[in-house]
Amino acid sequence: MARIQDYVNVQVLLKTGSIPPQGFGLELFLVDDPQIPVDVRFKYVDSDSYSDEFSSGSTPYDFAQVFFGQALKADELMIGRWIESASHPFFIWGPNYYSDYLLWKAVSDGSFSVLDNATPSPNEVQLTAIDFTAVTSFDDVLTVLNTELSLLVTPAITGLDGAEFKIDGAGRVVLEMPTIGASAAKIFIGEISPAVGTDLSVFFMDAEYGTSIEGFDAEEPQDALDAISDIDDSFYNVAMRGGTDEQKLDLASYIETKEKLLDLVTFDADTKDPLVTDDLASELKALTLKRTMIIYTEHTDQYPDAAIAGRILPTKEGTVNWAWKLVSLVTKSGLTLPLTIGERNALDDKNCNYFIDIKGNVTMYDGITSGNEEKRIMLGRDWFVARIRESIYTDMINDDLHAYDNETLTRVEQRIREWADEAIDRRILVNTVDRPFTVTLPDADDIPPSERATHKLTVTEAFRGFLNSAINDYELIGTWEL
Repeated sequence: MARIQDYVNVQVLLKTGSIPPQGFGLELFLVDDPQIPVDVRFKYVDSDSYSDEFSSGSTPYDFAQVFFGQALKADELMIGRWIESASHPFFIWGPNYYSDYLLWKAVSDGSFSVLDNATPSPNEVQLTAIDFTAVTSFDDVLTVLNTELSLLVTPAITGLDGAEFKIDGAGRVVLEMPTIGASAAKIFIGEISPAVGTDLSVFFMDAEYGTSIEGFDAEEPQDALDAISDIDDSFYNVAMRGGTDEQKLDLASYIETKEKLLDLVTFDADTKDPLVTDDLASELKALTLKRTMIIYTEHTDQYPDAAIAGRILPTKEGTVNWAWKLVSLVTKSGLTLPLTIGERNALDDKNCNYFIDIKGNVTMYDGITSGNEEKRIMLGRDWFVARIRESIYTDMINDDLHAYDNETLTRVEQRIREWADEAIDRRILVNTVDRPFTVTLPDADDIPPSERATHKLTVTEAFRGFLNSAINDYELIGTWEL
């Protein structure tokens, strides 16, 4: 039988309406904490989940508590693992392991083997006659296994007698070695051949589908950023704990090459000394880094970076000054007394931010980066560039043709002006008679053939705008006369 579509065919073609816009409200906090396994690298948390993911009093927990404790609530926080100290190799049980302790309780003669990746041939340690009949919980199962490991005497696999079965930060059962670093042997769990007693590796540990994770040498913070970015590059503002001043300087220089921002905190009292010029803030200023903001505080147990980021990042990009915004869960930068005028002047001279308390209101002064740029403007700049880029890209994949003609150039100008209007509405830019926003694209006929042959349009002065800088201080002088 013939079909209508054999003679009259209608199709609907779906086009990509737009690409997902780049986000600028996501904070990444870098920390070396085992609650984030090295192979997982990061966790997303929100105001409800962080207390389930991290133990109370731990650094990730405390940072998240301050971050989500501000007047405006951020949607989520990304906490990433920085391997500041060399890590341990470990083996993860397969996903189908038995967690019901009653199944283990029935075993009085359990066995499994542990192997390493030694060359030319691996070492093997066999554990047999393991009795679980007295266990009353799954924790007891792990205790029995760990006891068996501790009873080993000079095992063929170095350190196995000090290894530990445990639940890791991702809720997985792992066998972690005490050895550290990339040179440490990887370990694997397998069955004993020929079989001895009740094999645990296949039916209880699901070792066949398990994963062996190598140890890692200590890495630099930027290496951690790269590892996280390879998985998920959606974060924008970065904070960290730990590390030396040299590592922080290196990270700040690295961030300068990215469309991201960095917050650093210093507790070094030399920062408020005008005669000291080799403290972290002074060195950052000397590098004129525009993407790093440094904050001074004498409270080593506080998280001022979390407070200000948690307060500002939920707002529209570029609309809110990072200075003079009330924050919670942090106090003035001075430990017992407020910073003196001289100390504040020294911090100002080093482009170092600090927190002040005026009549019970805690705010940060003055929201600038080490290169004396407003952090608000840096955020607004990245947002503006990204939105133009995304809009033109969306047009390129939706329109039939972008060419060296005025129709294309008019569309490009339209996209630039659309986002300029939004930037003006957000008070990132001004548009006045004396400070107008202008777009200058060439006439298509004026583009030389040599450039058209490259199939790339390059306009070095495509637009010009004037920043709307924030006021952080006032001095008003008036006169009264009789």
